Amino acid sequence: MSMTYVMTADDIEVGDAVAEGLEKMWWWYVIGGIISMIFGFFVISYRHPTVYAVIYLASGFFIAAGIFQIVGAIRMGTKRWLHLVFGLLWVGAGIVGFVWPHITIFIIAVLIGWSFLVLGIFDIIESVRHHTVPYWWLYLIRGIIATAIGFLVIRHPGTTLTVIVVMLGLIAILFGVIELIGGFSARHATKEWEKYKQQLA
Repeated sequence: MSMTYVMTADDIEVGDAVAEGLEKMWWWYVIGGIISMIFGFFVISYRHPTVYAVIYLASGFFIAAGIFQIVGAIRMGTKRWLHLVFGLLWVGAGIVGFVWPHITIFIIAVLIGWSFLVLGIFDIIESVRHHTVPYWWLYLIRGIIATAIGFLVIRHPGTTLTVIVVMLGLIAILFGVIELIGGFSARHATKEWEKYKQQLA
């Protein structure tokens, strides 16, 4: 016996606002995805990582990703506090790296690990909250992977710089791929949302 999901008035209101916001900002996500992927490939190809290089690369990525989320939250229009908090946390982590560069590999690993962990938890929460939006499962997958990488780095903070660089590059590429797919799919978010509502009607 199958059960049919029934959307509440709040679900519809949030879905309408999210779909409208996504359709208006699809190009923003595409640009952000391309930049993140380029950054990720650059980081992975970096041949001689040093403590300073890694912390500056990680800090730059955190600040860029944080600003990306803050701008997205401002233009989202509804229930944007979680995006704002996430964006501010990542910008804060990036600023800490630039202001306090004389840190050890242990602190770098902990900082990157917790940042990935926050990203993962954020994506999982957002994917569950917006499970009615097309391609929501992509962010769930990214959240699970980011959370796993975060736990791995936190559990083994004494890992080498090379491993940290590879993980930073991989998460940047993953971030970019998801944003790129999400951006192109968001071009018709309102149409897809209306179709989804009709299916449940």
